[in-house]
Amino acid sequence: MVMMGRTAEALFWIGRYSERTENHARLIDVYYHIREERESSGQSWSRLIDTIGDRTAFIEHYSSFTEQHVLQYITLDKNNVNSLLACTNHARTNLRNIREKMPAELWDIMNGLYLWLKEKDVRDITSDSPHLFYRFIRDNLSMFHGAATSVMPRQNEWHFIEAGRYLERAENLLRLLQSLCQDYAREEMSSYPLMLSVLKSVSGYESFRREYADTVNLSNIIKYLMLHEAFPRSISYAFQALEKSLKSIQLEDTDLNMTVHKLAKLAGKVKANLACMDEDDILSGKLEMTIQALRESCNLMGMRMSKVFFPSREEVIA
Repeated sequence: MVMMGRTAEALFWIGRYSERTENHARLIDVYYHIREERESSGQSWSRLIDTIGDRTAFIEHYSSFTEQHVLQYITLDKNNVNSLLACTNHARTNLRNIREKMPAELWDIMNGLYLWLKEKDVRDITSDSPHLFYRFIRDNLSMFHGAATSVMPRQNEWHFIEAGRYLERAENLLRLLQSLCQDYAREEMSSYPLMLSVLKSVSGYESFRREYADTVNLSNIIKYLMLHEAFPRSISYAFQALEKSLKSIQLEDTDLNMTVHKLAKLAGKVKANLACMDEDDILSGKLEMTIQALRESCNLMGMRMSKVFFPSREEVIA
C-alpha cells in the first residue's frame, strides 16, 4: 500500500507539474508579446506575477517589477516553486523516482528539457527571441504528453497522470479567468488585447472565432472557456476528463475503489453544475464567486486525493 501510494503520488505530480510548466510557458509567451499594446509600466509585469506567481515572495527577492526581474522569477528562479525551471525539475525528479515503471521516452524528454533550462539565464530570453524560447518549452511539453499518449498502456499509471494533468489544467484556467475578471472590472486598460491574450494563451483564439466570429467580449470568452464541452482547454472538458480518469483507476482494495469512485462523482457533480450555467449566471455579478467556488472544489479534490492515495510523502517532490 505504501509503495502504491508513493508511485501514485509521483504519477499524479508528474501530470500536474508537466501541465503547469506548459500552461505557464503559454501564458508568459503571449503576455510578453502583447505588452506593447498594453501599458509599458511595471504594472503590466506585476499582473503577470499575480496571475501565476506570488507577489509577496517576489517582493522579498526583487526590488522592482522590471522585465528582467519578472522573467527571471517566473522562468529560471530555483527558489520560486512555480518557475518553469522548478516545475520541470519537480516533474523530472518524480519521474526519476519511478523510472523503471515508465517509458524511457518520457525520461529523455523531461530530463533534456530540464538540462537545457538549467543552463539558461535571463539574457538568453530577452537578447534573442522570447517567442522561440517559450515555444521550445511548449513544444517539449507537447512532445512529452504526445509520447505518453502514444506509448503508455491505459492502466492505473496513465490514469493517475491524467488525473493530475486535468486537475492542474482546471486550476490554472480558473486562476487565469479570475485575473481576467479582476482586470476587466478595474478598467485600467484596453480590454480587447487583454481578452485576446487569454484566448491565445490556451490556443483557443481560432476555435473561438469560428464559433463567435468577431464578437469578442467577456461574456462569450467566459462561456467558451468555462462551458464548452468539446474544447480541450475548457474547464468543463477538464472536469469531464478528470472524472473519466478517476473512474478508470482500478485498485485491488475494495474500500479504496469505492473512495476513488466518490472522487469521480465529485468531479462529475462540478461538471453537471457547469452544464447548468447560462448567460444570466455569467452576467449576474456572481461570476467571481462562481470561479472562486470552482477553485475551492479543485483544492478539495486535491486534498482528498492526497489523503486517499498518498499516505507517504517520502521520496516524492510535491
